[in-house]
Amino acid sequence: MKKTALEKRIKRRITAREHLFFAACAPGLKRLCHRELTQRMPDPEKITMISGGVEFTGTVEDCYKANLHLRSPSRITMRIAKFKAENFRALEKKLLEIEWELFLKKGVPFSCDAVARHCRLYHSDAISERVEKQILDYFDQLPPEKGAIIDRRLHGIGQRILIRGEDDRFEISLDSSGEGLHKRGVKKYVGAAPLRENLAFALLSAAEYSPDLPLIDGMCGSGSFALEAAMITQNIPPGIFRSFAFELWPCFSEKQWQYLKNQAGKEMDTPTQPTIFASDLDSQCLEALGRTVREFELSSTIQVFQSDFFDLNPGALSSTPGVVALNPPYGKRIGAPETIKGLFEQIGRKLASDFKGWTVVIIMPDRHLADSFSFHCKWVPLFHGGLDLHAAIGKI
Repeated sequence: MKKTALEKRIKRRITAREHLFFAACAPGLKRLCHRELTQRMPDPEKITMISGGVEFTGTVEDCYKANLHLRSPSRITMRIAKFKAENFRALEKKLLEIEWELFLKKGVPFSCDAVARHCRLYHSDAISERVEKQILDYFDQLPPEKGAIIDRRLHGIGQRILIRGEDDRFEISLDSSGEGLHKRGVKKYVGAAPLRENLAFALLSAAEYSPDLPLIDGMCGSGSFALEAAMITQNIPPGIFRSFAFELWPCFSEKQWQYLKNQAGKEMDTPTQPTIFASDLDSQCLEALGRTVREFELSSTIQVFQSDFFDLNPGALSSTPGVVALNPPYGKRIGAPETIKGLFEQIGRKLASDFKGWTVVIIMPDRHLADSFSFHCKWVPLFHGGLDLHAAIGKI
């Protein structure tokens, strides 16, 4: 089929060129993200750590790969414009210079999200509304064959445009991920205070977990540690089971995207026996986790069973030490500070008694809760569920 003039422009201006992308990261994760990107894109000059994450230069295909393979970032955005604007008139003029038909597809709704710091234009809602209006006005001026945006301010579907202003300089970006990248499309049950998958990956990386080591997720809940470790062990890309916002871009190539997923699928492994052990006292969360394990064919890697952590015998699960990961209940889930302190003291005694030689990862709301532990800890700060938490990592 003969390509239209717009399709040719999209190929020439978007698909065939390199662009600037940004991998947004949770606090403490951008070094890990930089390492992941370096493994995928070995040219160090194309990758730079900046405030809030990592910038990288690449093609749209590199953007596909980043969403498919990176485990640490929260989302990937594409920078599409950068300019100075001290008032709405200047903002509108610059917005009309953007060729929006190259980035927004006919019939796909969109929303805008603005943040401004130290700017004369400081009201985020007013900025968002003005950007939306300018985009709609832009499409109204185009010939009908170039399409139109049919709706706006719809959340959860369509395209998301990010506007960031600082010191009167604005940057316009297009979200390529859609839902946050911590959502792997795998977890079916969400218990109380579930650990985000990218945080689980960061903690497993800090503990130097690798597929040749056993892992015990001893208070598994919804199974974040176990599922993330299984995807690492089976070399399953974190984005292979989900969809992304870039699939609605005008430049999107279904053929190219399927090829990348097929290639990734060929590199996945299936272990001969489970090396990851997920246990909890909650039968409801175990039943849901078991369904997820079966649905995504992880049974060869994860063994799910009901047990109190304090009754676990690691020697019965593995003949060699590995990593034990724990996300104990705290705060409203368990009650008074004295109760929490007593629980962590009990955990410390259990680890010292039965897990000699194992590396432990344990999340806690207060570093002083590790005072009774018999092993030296390194600390990883976490911001999770609106709380400033800490993860202690050490070898017993």
